[in-house]
Amino acid sequence: MTLPELSESARKTLAALLAMGPSSRPQLSAATELSKQTISIAVEELVAEELVEPTSVHQGPTGRAASVYDLGRRSGWLLGVDFGSTHIRLAATSLGGEVLHEEDVAVSQPVNTANADFTEDARMAIAGFIERVSEEGRRLLAACVALSRAVPTLRDWNRVQPGEMFPGDLQRILGGLGIPEEAAFFAENNVNCAALGELRRGAGQEEPDFAYLQVGVGIGAGIVSDARLVRGSRGQAGELRYLPSPLHPGEYVSAENALDAAGMIERFDAVRGAGEPPARSVEDIVARAADGSPTAVEVLDRQADGVALLVAALVAVANPTKVILGGGIGQAPAIAERVAERISRMGLSVLLEPGVLRDSATVAGAVSLAREMALDGLVGPGLGFEIARRHREWSPAPEVAHPSVVSDKDPSLV
Repeated sequence: MTLPELSESARKTLAALLAMGPSSRPQLSAATELSKQTISIAVEELVAEELVEPTSVHQGPTGRAASVYDLGRRSGWLLGVDFGSTHIRLAATSLGGEVLHEEDVAVSQPVNTANADFTEDARMAIAGFIERVSEEGRRLLAACVALSRAVPTLRDWNRVQPGEMFPGDLQRILGGLGIPEEAAFFAENNVNCAALGELRRGAGQEEPDFAYLQVGVGIGAGIVSDARLVRGSRGQAGELRYLPSPLHPGEYVSAENALDAAGMIERFDAVRGAGEPPARSVEDIVARAADGSPTAVEVLDRQADGVALLVAALVAVANPTKVILGGGIGQAPAIAERVAERISRMGLSVLLEPGVLRDSATVAGAVSLAREMALDGLVGPGLGFEIARRHREWSPAPEVAHPSVVSDKDPSLV
């Protein structure tokens, strides 16, 4: 693992610098209550590890100048990957949380089935992205990949011991992504990552208890309690797709079959009139409803009925202050407005609003988790969590140049 083993005084000094921003040694001494001599030794240790560097000089009131330190330009970076059902999104942030690069790569295969279809596309995208970001002299400290499946445990997948067994093809998929062995490597469910993204950077920043409900290619929820993600014993908390269908019981295997994009299109085609063409996408159904199609209006109404019942289930089980809607269906205004009407009629005491980060929510959460785990290793779990809560807004950096991968997918289903 790239993370250096720091002395206790260096850990405290780095934590203070991350929390305060550029600081002089006297300021760090006052913040940590460490002696000036101890701070000097700690700063020298951090400089030697290239974690911090002097950036300017501060003129004190007594006329003496003091060097000001900040994170070093070579201190390292964090990688987040949204390995989704129809796309691969990548983002890099500095150890301080600044967005360095963000990239969206189309994929060459049909809609991905639980990440098993285009691992090679993901491996190539990750390798190229790492190479481009590392050209700037930074080292990769940690990575987190968001998967469209439950991940049983939050652990470093580059440190799997011989003989360890994991369900299905998870270990094969993760091993095929080519994350450098010297970096810490974590994986998490994509909806959980989206919830973390909204918690750290978006609509959940002021809400310690909320649920993120994603309805799109699939359905699922990320639950946040006391500003921490609830994973469950096997990483399956919020797997609403296993619920019985809230629409037409018996006709659909599960809530996901009934309410995901494919189910919504299937319902439209089942009830459309003889002269009405098949639906091309969810966006097509929404557009037809806006144009007055009775069939499309009926499908949107039934979709909102189902999503509202999912919200009710989350309220009953998790008691969130807010439910944030995500996914291509969840954030469609015509559907979200109908859901809000039904929530109001049910008398549920919960706020309902769309996510702020939209397509960047999952990758923002993945890179935030990578950063938090790196901070845990550098300054300790308690301090790492607190520092991770002090974040910058998600400000996407310009995409770095990369080879285009042609896709035949319908992006409206994301």
